[in-house]
Amino acid sequence: MLPVVCRRAIPLVVALALSGCASTGQEAGDDAAEQDPLAALLDDAEDCVPLQRIDRTEVIDEQTVLFFMRGSEVYANRLPNRCPGLRRNKTIMYKTSLSQLCNLDVITVLDQMGGGLQRGASCGLGDFVPISEATVELLREN
Repeated sequence: MLPVVCRRAIPLVVALALSGCASTGQEAGDDAAEQDPLAALLDDAEDCVPLQRIDRTEVIDEQTVLFFMRGSEVYANRLPNRCPGLRRNKTIMYKTSLSQLCNLDVITVLDQMGGGLQRGASCGLGDFVPISEATVELLREN
């Protein structure tokens, strides 16, 4: 059996150790923003973007595609799931019967084969998040 002093000290030591692990909500939010620059911008997400305004796309990684619009707007689309074969410098295609590209639509990865393109994986889009040029650079660096 432990002496009374030790029995009182153990909970105190555990409490102190755990308090050192805790972070404020602000610190946790800052860490999340550093790891995922889109996290803080999700409240401004849109379901669709007009097809006729899409100028070009840029694949960032297996889950993120940038849509550069005519008129200098940029939208980041974070796919709900990773898309096999989707990576930087890959070409994608999309088809829709509407005048908009929406978060329910699908993109298809295109692979260079010989002199042509072959269809790869098809993956669902996520919401379109308007981002700044600074956020574009952050995404490119990660």
